[in-house]
Amino acid sequence: MDINFGPVKIKEHNNKLVTMSKLSYRTLSLFLLACVLVLTPTACVDKDDQGQQQNTNQDLGSVVSFSGTFENAKTRTSGKYGIIKPNDLGITFYWTPNDYQHLFINKGTDAEPVWEKSTGQHWNDKEATTHAESANFRFRGIYPNRHYTLLYVGGDQSSAAKDKLYVTFAPTQKQISLEDSEMANSGDCGVAVTECEYYNKKGVGYGYHGDRHKFVLEHKAAYITFMPYNPRGDIRNTRLISVQLIADQSVWGKFPFTAKGVDISKRPLNKTKVILKLDQPGKSNGLPITSNKESARDSVGILIIPPGKYTNVRVKYIIKDHSTNNRHTVTKRYPVLDLPAGTNQPVFWRLNVEDFTPSFVNYSMWGAEELYYTLDMKAPRNWNKNASGIPAPENEIWPQGDDDQRWYSEESEAPAGVPTDIDFTPNDAAYFFTKECFWDKEFLWSFDGHLYQGVLWVPTIRSGHSIAYDGKNWKNEAVSVSKTKIDENEDIKHPYVGYYPLPLLGRYINGALVEVGKAGYYWINGADPNNPESKAYYIKVTKDGVSLHNDGDKKWGCIPFTGDIRP
Repeated sequence: MDINFGPVKIKEHNNKLVTMSKLSYRTLSLFLLACVLVLTPTACVDKDDQGQQQNTNQDLGSVVSFSGTFENAKTRTSGKYGIIKPNDLGITFYWTPNDYQHLFINKGTDAEPVWEKSTGQHWNDKEATTHAESANFRFRGIYPNRHYTLLYVGGDQSSAAKDKLYVTFAPTQKQISLEDSEMANSGDCGVAVTECEYYNKKGVGYGYHGDRHKFVLEHKAAYITFMPYNPRGDIRNTRLISVQLIADQSVWGKFPFTAKGVDISKRPLNKTKVILKLDQPGKSNGLPITSNKESARDSVGILIIPPGKYTNVRVKYIIKDHSTNNRHTVTKRYPVLDLPAGTNQPVFWRLNVEDFTPSFVNYSMWGAEELYYTLDMKAPRNWNKNASGIPAPENEIWPQGDDDQRWYSEESEAPAGVPTDIDFTPNDAAYFFTKECFWDKEFLWSFDGHLYQGVLWVPTIRSGHSIAYDGKNWKNEAVSVSKTKIDENEDIKHPYVGYYPLPLLGRYINGALVEVGKAGYYWINGADPNNPESKAYYIKVTKDGVSLHNDGDKKWGCIPFTGDIRP
């Protein structure tokens, strides 16, 4: 995983957005686009604007209209809300429907605020539907002063009072797409101070016809943008469906919100887990996992949490193969994560997926002259839903009898399979059991375009042993032996030198590929001494460990053991 610590905060200076600080080793810019609002009385509202959006047909009475536009219109990217821009890794914010329900203006004083909620909004862009960079917000009352404080307050507003406001960060946040996010309901928030541009020459104050006010919304939440990508391995069927963030400190809940921002001194207790859901039935199957870091910026999951310093942070990524319904969880840990208000922390999540797809064609019966499936009789690829394999083809093209070169050998000794160039025997396999083996539950691997998790690391062995480690010739002993795995954890890590991973690639039985992701079966050279015509030795790996057996049905389609099978 690539992660850049030390987010960047942006503010306006001379009508331009400028970077206030930079990362220690990589520059990050966060675009929080400015809102310019025009203050006019009710009489200035265009009649065509009425009824365009929510709550615009009501009896407004004495109402002032705030018309907002973004100064950086040329920087918009495909008109998408919350998109990560290609060059600066920032978030571009747009107005979305119902934003007026979260916008409040202070009609009182700083010491004794009186918060007036907006009564409605419409787009200034007549063609806008789901989001826009310019919007008009209405507030009841008269606003003659030069400056007013505006608060954009996310979350549930049922507890809003005239003198106190609260921002509520949601424990479960939803994002169907970048155009259909629920940032306002998740805790997005901001503070602004209006500035009157034109003074009324009549000397009766500000806020009369022709006077214009503007404000720059300074965001006060903290943002984390998750961008998964996988540079190797085919996982075209896999999506990121959820992200969970867990820390020692509370990451959601109700916080007092003022002109100073989120009051994190009033952080609630025991709300230490927040979930970002990226799938929804009938609308989205999750976030695509791209093949490179650049394209990952177009597939973004945005999480909103209270600002502050978080310790013992764990991020759990839940990914799903929608073709097989296989679901996997990968956990990343960070000792400290510092997220000041109004900053974005991009997290590029690089999946290190090992691709074992080249082994898809290497299954054979024991000692056969040709593969289980060939170019003329191709293996099916219709993977089962809710199953770990592929059903047998209806045309029954798998090997059926000894008149087929794909049929097994009845000899006592033979190359384990067609592609075998290293002749492993039970005496060689015996040395698996002289060292520990390790189960790596986090190991991701792909097979024929589908994602699996968990692999057994076994010690490297060489071929050519005339006897086993115990001084016996296991080729003649009909030996069955196993080695229990050691679970990898924070204290015990498997060694890489002298070890390699054996994936759980299953086996073919009567034309059907079964047990992929549950067990791996590997032929070696050696028939069962008790039944040499139809039984043979094989190595089996599962999450429980490695074992050697002499009773494998030679009709099975297994991968010949050649040591490290990684491509």
